[in-house]
Amino acid sequence: MAEIRDAIPEQERAAKSAAIARRLAEWRRYAQANTILAFLSTRSEVMTEAIIGFALALGKTVAVPRTLLTEKRLDFRQLSAHDPRVAPGPFGIMEPAPDAPPIDPAEADIILVPGLAFDQQGYRLGYGGGFYDRLLSDPAVHAASVGVAFHEQLVGRVPRGEGDRPVGWIVTDERIIECGPRQGGCGRI
Repeated sequence: MAEIRDAIPEQERAAKSAAIARRLAEWRRYAQANTILAFLSTRSEVMTEAIIGFALALGKTVAVPRTLLTEKRLDFRQLSAHDPRVAPGPFGIMEPAPDAPPIDPAEADIILVPGLAFDQQGYRLGYGGGFYDRLLSDPAVHAASVGVAFHEQLVGRVPRGEGDRPVGWIVTDERIIECGPRQGGCGRI
Protein backbone atom coordinates (compact mmCIF):
# COMPACT_ATOMS: atom_id res chain seq x y z
CA MET A 1 0.00 0.00 0.00
CA ALA A 2 2.96 2.35 0.40
CA GLU A 3 3.16 2.42 -3.38
CA ILE A 4 -0.03 4.52 -3.42
CA ARG A 5 1.73 7.31 -1.52
CA ASP A 6 5.05 6.71 -3.23
CA ALA A 7 3.43 7.26 -6.65
CA ILE A 8 2.52 10.85 -5.75
CA PRO A 9 5.32 13.15 -7.01
CA GLU A 10 7.16 14.99 -4.21
CA GLN A 11 5.98 18.47 -5.27
CA GLU A 12 2.39 17.24 -5.36
CA ARG A 13 2.83 15.59 -1.93
CA ALA A 14 4.06 18.93 -0.60
CA ALA A 15 1.04 20.78 -2.04
CA LYS A 16 -1.37 18.13 -0.72
CA SER A 17 0.32 18.24 2.70
CA ALA A 18 -0.14 22.03 2.78
CA ALA A 19 -3.84 21.55 1.94
CA ILE A 20 -4.18 19.07 4.82
CA ALA A 21 -2.50 21.56 7.19
CA ARG A 22 -4.97 24.27 6.07
CA ARG A 23 -7.98 21.97 6.56
CA LEU A 24 -6.80 21.13 10.06
CA ALA A 25 -6.21 24.80 10.87
CA GLU A 26 -9.77 25.67 9.77
CA TRP A 27 -11.38 22.80 11.68
CA ARG A 28 -13.27 23.96 14.79
CA ARG A 29 -12.13 20.97 16.84
CA TYR A 30 -8.49 21.73 16.03
CA ALA A 31 -8.92 25.43 16.84
CA GLN A 32 -10.22 24.49 20.30
CA ALA A 33 -7.46 21.96 20.99
CA ASN A 34 -4.70 22.85 23.43
CA THR A 35 -2.55 19.72 23.22
CA ILE A 36 -1.85 17.86 19.99
CA LEU A 37 -0.02 14.57 19.63
CA ALA A 38 1.53 14.62 16.17
CA PHE A 39 4.18 12.60 14.38
CA LEU A 40 7.30 13.50 12.44
CA SER A 41 6.73 12.37 8.87
CA THR A 42 8.97 9.95 7.09
CA ARG A 43 9.27 8.64 3.54
CA SER A 44 6.19 9.56 1.48
CA GLU A 45 3.86 10.29 4.43
CA VAL A 46 1.88 13.50 4.73
CA MET A 47 4.50 16.13 5.51
CA THR A 48 3.73 17.23 9.06
CA GLU A 49 6.21 20.11 9.42
CA ALA A 50 3.60 22.78 8.54
CA ILE A 51 0.99 21.20 10.82
CA ILE A 52 3.42 21.18 13.74
CA GLY A 53 4.82 24.64 13.01
CA PHE A 54 1.37 26.20 12.80
CA ALA A 55 0.28 24.57 16.08
CA LEU A 56 3.42 25.83 17.83
CA ALA A 57 2.89 29.34 16.40
CA LEU A 58 -0.61 29.31 17.91
CA GLY A 59 0.83 28.43 21.32
CA LYS A 60 -0.51 24.88 21.34
CA THR A 61 1.40 22.14 23.11
CA VAL A 62 2.71 19.69 20.51
CA ALA A 63 4.25 16.34 21.32
CA VAL A 64 5.67 13.68 19.04
CA PRO A 65 6.51 10.07 19.85
CA ARG A 66 9.62 8.22 20.79
CA THR A 67 9.27 4.51 20.08
CA LEU A 68 9.90 2.32 23.12
CA LEU A 69 10.41 -1.07 21.49
CA THR A 70 10.83 -3.13 24.65
CA GLU A 71 7.61 -1.69 26.11
CA LYS A 72 5.82 -1.71 22.74
CA ARG A 73 4.47 1.79 23.25
CA LEU A 74 4.90 5.37 22.17
CA ASP A 75 6.41 7.88 24.60
CA PHE A 76 5.28 11.39 23.64
CA ARG A 77 7.70 14.25 24.22
CA GLN A 78 7.00 17.95 23.81
CA LEU A 79 8.41 19.74 20.81
CA SER A 80 9.50 23.33 21.11
CA ALA A 81 10.25 25.81 18.37
CA HIS A 82 13.12 26.96 20.61
CA ASP A 83 14.56 23.45 21.08
CA PRO A 84 13.78 21.39 17.97
CA ARG A 85 16.29 18.61 18.72
CA VAL A 86 15.38 15.38 16.95
CA ALA A 87 17.37 12.30 15.99
CA PRO A 88 16.62 9.02 14.20
CA GLY A 89 14.84 6.43 16.35
CA PRO A 90 14.71 2.63 16.08
CA PHE A 91 12.92 2.65 12.70
CA GLY A 92 14.93 5.55 11.28
CA ILE A 93 12.03 7.93 11.97
CA MET A 94 13.01 11.22 13.56
CA GLU A 95 12.18 11.39 17.27
CA PRO A 96 12.42 14.08 19.95
CA ALA A 97 15.27 14.20 22.43
CA PRO A 98 14.78 11.80 25.37
CA ASP A 99 15.11 14.68 27.83
CA ALA A 100 12.29 16.71 26.23
CA PRO A 101 9.34 17.18 28.59
CA PRO A 102 7.00 14.16 28.60
CA ILE A 103 3.34 14.65 27.65
CA ASP A 104 0.73 12.23 28.96
CA PRO A 105 -1.54 11.10 26.07
CA ALA A 106 -4.48 11.41 28.48
CA GLU A 107 -3.93 15.20 28.33
CA ALA A 108 -4.20 15.36 24.54
CA ASP A 109 -7.12 16.90 22.70
CA ILE A 110 -6.16 15.56 19.26
CA ILE A 111 -3.99 12.64 18.16
CA LEU A 112 -2.76 12.76 14.57
CA VAL A 113 -2.35 9.22 13.26
CA PRO A 114 -0.25 8.12 10.27
CA GLY A 115 -1.14 5.23 8.00
CA LEU A 116 -0.57 3.57 4.66
CA ALA A 117 -4.31 3.48 3.88
CA PHE A 118 -7.63 4.30 5.58
CA ASP A 119 -11.07 2.85 4.93
CA GLN A 120 -14.63 4.17 5.24
CA GLN A 121 -14.96 3.00 8.85
CA GLY A 122 -11.79 4.82 9.94
CA TYR A 123 -9.65 1.68 10.12
CA ARG A 124 -6.10 2.07 8.97
CA LEU A 125 -3.31 0.00 7.64
CA GLY A 126 -0.26 0.91 9.66
CA TYR A 127 3.25 -0.46 9.65
CA GLY A 128 2.44 -3.56 11.68
CA GLY A 129 3.75 -2.63 15.13
CA GLY A 130 0.37 -1.86 16.69
CA PHE A 131 1.75 1.20 18.50
CA TYR A 132 -1.11 3.52 17.56
CA ASP A 133 -3.75 0.82 18.09
CA ARG A 134 -2.50 0.35 21.66
CA LEU A 135 -2.53 4.13 22.18
CA LEU A 136 -6.10 4.43 20.87
CA SER A 137 -7.17 1.48 23.07
CA ASP A 138 -5.95 3.15 26.26
CA PRO A 139 -9.07 3.90 28.35
CA ALA A 140 -7.40 7.03 29.77
CA VAL A 141 -7.04 8.57 26.29
CA HIS A 142 -10.10 10.54 25.19
CA ALA A 143 -8.55 12.67 22.44
CA ALA A 144 -10.05 12.96 18.98
CA SER A 145 -8.12 10.52 16.78
CA VAL A 146 -7.44 11.94 13.35
CA GLY A 147 -5.91 10.07 10.44
CA VAL A 148 -4.00 12.38 8.12
CA ALA A 149 -3.76 11.05 4.59
CA PHE A 150 -3.74 11.96 0.96
CA HIS A 151 -7.06 11.41 -0.81
CA GLU A 152 -5.42 8.58 -2.78
CA GLN A 153 -4.93 6.64 0.48
CA LEU A 154 -8.67 6.17 1.01
CA VAL A 155 -9.69 2.63 0.11
CA GLY A 156 -12.87 0.57 0.33
CA ARG A 157 -11.64 -1.65 3.18
CA VAL A 158 -8.35 -2.43 4.90
CA PRO A 159 -7.62 -5.77 6.55
CA ARG A 160 -8.62 -5.73 10.23
CA GLY A 161 -7.42 -7.63 13.24
CA GLU A 162 -8.87 -7.96 16.72
CA GLY A 163 -6.62 -5.25 18.18
CA ASP A 164 -7.13 -2.71 15.39
CA ARG A 165 -8.76 0.58 16.40
CA PRO A 166 -10.37 3.05 14.00
CA VAL A 167 -9.76 6.77 13.97
CA GLY A 168 -12.70 9.12 14.49
CA TRP A 169 -11.83 11.47 11.63
CA ILE A 170 -9.71 11.49 8.52
CA VAL A 171 -8.32 14.74 7.13
CA THR A 172 -7.25 14.61 3.50
CA ASP A 173 -6.22 17.21 0.98
CA GLU A 174 -9.82 17.20 -0.31
CA ARG A 175 -12.00 17.00 2.80
CA ILE A 176 -12.49 16.25 6.48
CA ILE A 177 -14.50 13.10 7.07
CA GLU A 178 -16.06 11.78 10.26
CA CYS A 179 -15.87 8.02 10.60
CA GLY A 180 -17.75 5.40 12.52
CA PRO A 181 -20.67 3.03 12.44
CA ARG A 182 -23.19 5.77 13.28
CA GLN A 183 -22.46 7.30 9.86
CA GLY A 184 -22.48 3.95 8.06
CA GLY A 185 -18.90 4.79 7.20
CA CYS A 186 -17.33 8.18 6.82
CA GLY A 187 -19.39 11.28 6.21
CA ARG A 188 -18.25 14.68 5.07
CA ILE A 189 -18.28 17.46 7.66
